[in-house]
Amino acid sequence: MRWKQKTDQEFGTQTEGRYFIGSLPEALPGLEPLTTPLDRYLLIETRSSWSAIFSNGLGVNDVASPVGYLPEVLKCRGLNVDCMPDRSKMRAKDALQIYGAIRFSLYGPEKTDWLNQIRYVGVANDVSGWEFSARGKVQPYEETANYENRKIVDRFTPDMLESYCAALGIRLFDENFYAGQCLVSSTKRTTSPGPSMSIAEAKSHLYLQSISLDRLI
Repeated sequence: MRWKQKTDQEFGTQTEGRYFIGSLPEALPGLEPLTTPLDRYLLIETRSSWSAIFSNGLGVNDVASPVGYLPEVLKCRGLNVDCMPDRSKMRAKDALQIYGAIRFSLYGPEKTDWLNQIRYVGVANDVSGWEFSARGKVQPYEETANYENRKIVDRFTPDMLESYCAALGIRLFDENFYAGQCLVSSTKRTTSPGPSMSIAEAKSHLYLQSISLDRLI
């Protein structure tokens, strides 16, 4: 919150914080409404030494800023992960067309060749198709042989992402891993608000009935 107060002074915004105790299902509604641009963050304690952070971006989300910056201040590690099923070929008029991506970005307190990023591994879909990239220091828990797979989407999978997180003490897709002290920070902007939806509305526009929701946390 002290960091957000500094950015408020710089950009003329106002951020308020609300603290409470809860589980992940109890805490996630604190992000509503989902909107563009995002204006809320949820921090939640986990059953480990890590804290989790979520944001309320609709279509495009961003936790890279706090996850990348705060390790330099707190002298700790930060981890930014994406696990998004590809919805880019959805043709329904009301569908949210989101390009798929699986990414693992590990940050630390020291400067590196790429800001303070220790390691990045990811596959992502874009208008030109799927791409794989990796940079930084290879970590001992990585399944590097998979990076040579002919099919790009097989080079870094949700199971690999889950395994890498487990090596760091994070049970990524276990709902019960996230519980305890919570903070929702809400920033009032001077610009006009963009499109917004509730979490339930966003799910309906993604047509997720046949997709396991535990992989969308």
